[in-house]
Amino acid sequence: MSSLSLVETLRYENAEVVHRFSQDHRISLEDSKEIFLETKRWLWLCATHPDVHLPLFSEARAIDEMWHTFLLFTREYAAFCETHFGKFVHHHPRTKKEKDAWDARILADRAGAIAERKEKLRAAYEIVADVLGTEVLQRWCEDFPSRFSFQAADS
Repeated sequence: MSSLSLVETLRYENAEVVHRFSQDHRISLEDSKEIFLETKRWLWLCATHPDVHLPLFSEARAIDEMWHTFLLFTREYAAFCETHFGKFVHHHPRTKKEKDAWDARILADRAGAIAERKEKLRAAYEIVADVLGTEVLQRWCEDFPSRFSFQAADS
């Protein structure tokens, strides 16, 4: 049975995931803990809004990278999802087909494609701000990118 409680979700700790992330990305344990906290917040948002496609913002690369690390610990990740959400929260990387479609869309109508993408992002930003607050949106999209630099991975 899932709790779907944000408070309970944020209380979850996993020192191994935090340590692995800290080591892999050469950042402090404190920074790693902060990114893990925000990753749990992101996962909660995805689990509680399954009907809304929430793209993981490119600005929030830190959260995506932490999610990848958490996924490496498959048993713990699966148990976390089951305990807190009652279901597995899947990571959906962009497929080759999606990337090719985007490239074709850009070639056909660059301005239209960019405007469409901006509108989707605006709608997603609004959901984050409405549900979690503007301070969370700012942390994910302004604070984290200014503090952390991760290699872009297509995910």
